Amino acid sequence: MPPMSVKQTDPSQSQFIHFLRWIMEFRRTPVKAMENALRFRRLLRFISMGSFMILLPSVLLAYFGISSIHGEELAMVEDVQIQAEGASSAFIERYERSFTSFETRVLNRLEAGHSPLERPTELHPHMLVALKLSSDLTVKNPFYRPSVPGVEPINYLFDADAQRANAAERRGEDAGVVARLYGRAARASSDSKTRARLLFDRARMLTKARRYAEAADQLKEVNKKYGQMRDPWGFRMIDLTRLHEAESMLERDRLKGAESLRRLVVDLMASSWAVGEGGEAAVARRALSRLEPFTDAEWVAGTRERIDAQTRMLYWAQELLPELDKVLMGRRNMIVGRGEVRWIEGERGLWALTWWDDELYAFALDRSAIIANARKLAIDGTPSSSPVKSQLLEPGTDSPDEVLSRRSLVPWLIGWQMVVLPRDAVALAEDLRQRRSRRIAIIVLAVVMMGVGAMVTARMVRNELGNARMKADFAANVSHELRSPITQIRLKAESLMLGLSETEDERQHDYRAIVRESERLSRLVDNVLDFSAIERGAKTYQLNPGDFTDTVHAAIESIESSFELKDRELILDIDSFLPLIAHDMDAIAQCVINLVSNAAKYSDADRPIRVTLERLGDGVQLCVIDQGIGIPSADLRQIFEPFFRGGDAAVRRRKGTGIGLAITFYIVQAHMGTVDVVSTPGKGSTFSLWFPGLADNHRDQ
Repeated sequence: MPPMSVKQTDPSQSQFIHFLRWIMEFRRTPVKAMENALRFRRLLRFISMGSFMILLPSVLLAYFGISSIHGEELAMVEDVQIQAEGASSAFIERYERSFTSFETRVLNRLEAGHSPLERPTELHPHMLVALKLSSDLTVKNPFYRPSVPGVEPINYLFDADAQRANAAERRGEDAGVVARLYGRAARASSDSKTRARLLFDRARMLTKARRYAEAADQLKEVNKKYGQMRDPWGFRMIDLTRLHEAESMLERDRLKGAESLRRLVVDLMASSWAVGEGGEAAVARRALSRLEPFTDAEWVAGTRERIDAQTRMLYWAQELLPELDKVLMGRRNMIVGRGEVRWIEGERGLWALTWWDDELYAFALDRSAIIANARKLAIDGTPSSSPVKSQLLEPGTDSPDEVLSRRSLVPWLIGWQMVVLPRDAVALAEDLRQRRSRRIAIIVLAVVMMGVGAMVTARMVRNELGNARMKADFAANVSHELRSPITQIRLKAESLMLGLSETEDERQHDYRAIVRESERLSRLVDNVLDFSAIERGAKTYQLNPGDFTDTVHAAIESIESSFELKDRELILDIDSFLPLIAHDMDAIAQCVINLVSNAAKYSDADRPIRVTLERLGDGVQLCVIDQGIGIPSADLRQIFEPFFRGGDAAVRRRKGTGIGLAITFYIVQAHMGTVDVVSTPGKGSTFSLWFPGLADNHRDQ
C-alpha cells in the first residue's frame, strides 16, 4: 500500500478563517465570503510582518534617536563644564606657581644661609622692595629709617660766609684763598650739618691747592667728628670724604685710587641705605663712573644694575613703609611658623612675611601688576575657539548668572575671584537647538524614508503580483482565444473530411468558416508576436508616405467578414482630400482591426460601430465609436497598459488578451501620433488616433 501524506492544519487558524467568513457572509455568497476572508488573512499577515519589520524598527529608531539627542545635549553641556573646570584649574595652577616658586626660592636661600635680600628681583618679577626687620619690627636691611629726618639746606644757603666762599669758588679765585673762606665760614657756623659741609669743602679746596697733608688732616677731623652725620643734601660725610680721597688718589696713583673707589662701592652696596635719603646711591654711581675706565666692564655693568635696582627699592621703601606699618599694626606677635610665608594684601603692595632666626623678612610685590597679570592669565587661558571665557571679578562685583566655574584668589588677593562663563550663552543655546533640530530631522527623515520604502515596496509587490495575475490571466485568455478558432477549424475540417456537409452551399460555408477562423487565429498570433517583440525592443516599423484612406479601407475589408462583425452594422465615414501620412500599412491596419474588434466585443450586436477619418490640424484623426458598455473612469488611465482588463464583471465575461490596446498605443507613438479615449459607462466609448501629416514626419521607425 503506497505511503500517504497528510497535510497538517492549524485548528486555531482554521477557526479564525471560518470566523472571518461568518462575519463577511453578510450580503455575500459563501464562496465570495471565503475569498474575502482568505484575502483579509493575507492582509493581516502582511500588516503583521510590516509592523514587525518596519513599524517596530521605526519606533525603536525614533526612541533611541530621541534618547541620543538628550544624551548628546547632556554630553555637550558636560563637555562645556569640563572645559570650564579645566580653564579654571589651569588658571589657578599658573597663578599659584608664581607665588609658590617665590616662597620656595626665599626659603631655599634662608636654609642655605644666604640672604634673600640679595638680587631680590630674581625672587619675583613684580618685586618692589625686600626688607629685613628686627624682632621689634625695626627696619634693619638693606635700608634703615633715620631717627632724625633730613632737613632742607636752608642754613647753608643763607649763611653769609658760606655764600662768600661759594662765590669765590665759582669765580675761580685761588684755591688757598677759597679754603680760608670755607674755614672762616665753618668756624662761624652754629649748625653742625653746615659746619661739617663747610669743613669738607675746605679740605676739597686744600686738595685743589695741592696742600695734601692739610687736606688729609681736615678730612680726618671731619670723619672723626661728623662721619655719620649727613650734610644738608643728605650725603653722609664719611662717604663724601672717602670719595674725595679716592678721586684725589686716582690722580696721583691710579692703582691705589681705583682700589679705593672699588672698596667704596662694595662697602656702600653692603651697607644699609637711609630711607628718604639718596646720598648713598649718588656716591656709589659717582664712584662707579670714575672707576669704569680702570676695572672690569662686566663687573661695572653688574654693579650698576644692582645700584639701579637698590635705588628703585629705596624709592619703594620710602613709599611703602607707611603701608608696612599699617600691615604690621597689631601684629607684633604675629604667628608665622619657621619655613612658612604669610600673605597680607595692602593698598599698593602684596606683602609676603616670614620669620627666620627672630628676624622678619617682608617682601612687597606690585599689587597692580599682579592683578593685571591675573587678568591677562584669565583672558589668555581660554582660546577664542573655546566655548568658554574667563574673567577676573573685583571684590564687590556682582557675579554673572551663567558662571560655570569659580575660583577664589585667597590668600593673595582677598575678595577677588576668577570665574569661567559661556563665551556666548545665546550662541551655545542656539547651537544646542540646531543640533537637536538636525538630529530630529534626521530621525524623522529616516522614519519617513523607511515608511516610504515600505509603501514603495508594498506597491511594487502589489504591482508585481498584479502583473503576475494579469500574465496568468493573459495566458488563460490566450489559451481560450486559441482554443475557440482551433475548435471551429477542427469541427469544420472534420465535417468536410467525413462528408457531413452534403450540399455545395454547406461545404462552401464550412470553407469560409475555416478561412475566417484561420484569419482570426492569425491575427491573435500576430498580436502576441508583436507584443513580444515590443517588450524586447525589437519591433520596428517602416514609415512610407501613402494614402491613409486606402490603408483604413483595406483593414476594414479584412475584418468585415470576421466572426466579431458578423451580422453587425459598421458605418465608415471618411473625408475626402486627406493629407498624405508616412505610415506602416500593416501596423495601421492592426490598430484599426484591434479597435474595431474591441468595439464589437464590448457592445451588443444590434448596436452599430462607426469608423471616421477626418483632417485635424496638420494631420489625420481616426476615430472608432461604439455604443457598448463603456469604460469606468478609474480604468481609463490603465487601459493602455499590457495585460490590463477592467475589474467590471461585464468586462470579465468577454474574452480578450489585454494586449491589443497596448500594441495600438505603441504603434501610434511610433508614428509620432497621439491616442485619446472618451467613454461613458453604459453609453459607449470613442477611441481617437491622431497622426501627423507628411510635413511633420520624415523618419522611419
